[in-house]
Order: sequence, then C-alpha cells, then structure tokens
Amino acid sequence: MQKGNTRERILAAALDLFSVKGYEGTTIDDIAARVGIKGPSIYKYLKGKADLFRALGEKTDEEYNAGMEKVISEAENVHSGKELKEFTMHSVMLTLNSEVITKMRRVLSLEQFRNEDLAEHTTEHHLTKITTLYTNLFQRLMEEGVMISGDPEIFAMEYTAPTTLLIHMSDRQPEKKQEALATIERLVDSYIERHCLL
Repeated sequence: MQKGNTRERILAAALDLFSVKGYEGTTIDDIAARVGIKGPSIYKYLKGKADLFRALGEKTDEEYNAGMEKVISEAENVHSGKELKEFTMHSVMLTLNSEVITKMRRVLSLEQFRNEDLAEHTTEHHLTKITTLYTNLFQRLMEEGVMISGDPEIFAMEYTAPTTLLIHMSDRQPEKKQEALATIERLVDSYIERHCLL
C-alpha cells in the first residue's frame, strides 16, 4: 500500500477515535488496530501521537479555512434579510454536514480543558471567527440601511450564540440534527424579523 494512503487512513482513524475517546484516552495501538497495522508501524508515517494530532489539526484547519474563505466571500453578496437567512443556513449546513469538521469540534470540546493551545483554538473557531464575520456583515448591513442601528458585535453575538449551542447539541446527539436545524431556522427568521428592514 502507498505511504500516502496509509498516512491518510491513520489520520482518519485517529480523528474517529479522538472524537469519541479523547486524545489521552486513545493510544497509538488503538489507532493502528483501527487501520489494520501494528502500533510501531505508525512511526513510519508520523513521529508519535503528538505529531499525529498536530497533522490532524493542520488537515482539519485546511478544510475549515477553505470553507470559511468561501463563506466570507459569499457574505459580500448579502444585501437583505432573505439573503442573510440563505447565507446563514448555507453556512450552518456546511459546518454540520462536514464529517471532518464535526469530529474535530468534538475533539476540541473534549480537549479544550486539558490543553491551553486547544482552548485558544476552540475559542478562535467557535467564537472569534464567527463573531467577527457577522460583526463585519452586520456593520455593512446597517450602513446599507438593511438592518436597524445598534452595536454590530453585540448583534453578532446574539445572532450566532444560539446557533453555536444548537450545533454543539447536534454534535453530542446526532439524532437531534434535524431538530437543531429547524430551531436554528426559526431563530434566524425571528432575528431577521426583529432586526432587518429589507
């Protein structure tokens, strides 16, 4: 088997296991068994569990950042409440339907209290980036007369926090994904009705 394929299988197995058992609860032998190789064979591809976790983080960051770049560029096309809803629901579906991003969110949720770097990473992905995106969007919509005036950062937090909580509920309880989506849509509709003029 080609080295690249085995390395990818190792990363996929590690993500599966880390998202359920956490970093500390997963051993190299667990990962190797999932891939169908012996534990020491992993060292042909990666230096150890920490290197594996770093590589996994880089891979998921690439996917997340690629998705976010697309989302940010799509935000420029939002000029009405209707377009805000379409943009928001598309963004939510992107994050909920990506198996890699969902599993990494679970890993970050498990590990954020044990690792300061992961705590910062979690805050950046679950709060800072999304709040900044919507703060900038809402500021522009206010300037265009699409949204009522107010503090765009507070508006962004009010808008994104419930959605983030429901996404995390869906991560914990996948059987509630449709319920979460329906509630997110109702929240978005209610918010737009109260804050958008167009």
